[in-house]
Amino acid sequence: MLNLMQKNVLTELISTFICGAASTLSEMLNEKVILSIPEVKLVASSDFQQSDFNRKDLIDSEHIITSSINFGKAFSGKAFLIFPAEQAKLLVNTCIGSQIPIDYSSNNINFIDTDFDVLKEISNVILNAVIGEFGNLIGLKLEYTLPEIELIFVTDSEKQILSQGDVYIFIIRATFLLSKTKIKGSIFIALSFNSVTLLIEKIDELIGEING
Repeated sequence: MLNLMQKNVLTELISTFICGAASTLSEMLNEKVILSIPEVKLVASSDFQQSDFNRKDLIDSEHIITSSINFGKAFSGKAFLIFPAEQAKLLVNTCIGSQIPIDYSSNNINFIDTDFDVLKEISNVILNAVIGEFGNLIGLKLEYTLPEIELIFVTDSEKQILSQGDVYIFIIRATFLLSKTKIKGSIFIALSFNSVTLLIEKIDELIGEING
């Protein structure tokens, strides 16, 4: 879908966007937050289930927490921040300074309203930063919905993520480092064909400028 140069430029751009989100989170939490992006991949939704990013690679859990926002209009789609349930709980506990241990052997990790509020704030910062910078890149001011949080069973997650019609999906793996805590999650960004075309055209312009 992307050639090597396009993928490298896109990965560099997204890493820059994520650094901005990490800086904002550091201020919110009064703690240094490092977000790294080890891999970015763009696939058509029709190819997603056959990709190397199968369920276990992506989420490695029976239950996941998803936080999603819709955005548009000329550049439109839906963005998801996804964590395994135990990782989401660990992230919340780290953010609020909770010392309550998590029972990783249990598939029934309990979340309360405060947990979801924290996750909404985190996803709002990260997803808005990434999508907002995409808008800036292509010269469009985007509108967003507020984050929606769901706890879902893994076998339903693909339908949840891929029920966007004829789309392309950016798969972005993310690692969160907070003090001594390492948390892994994923960002999925579902885009229409026209939106992907706009983005790739802009990336090609940047490559042309780089090559002089």
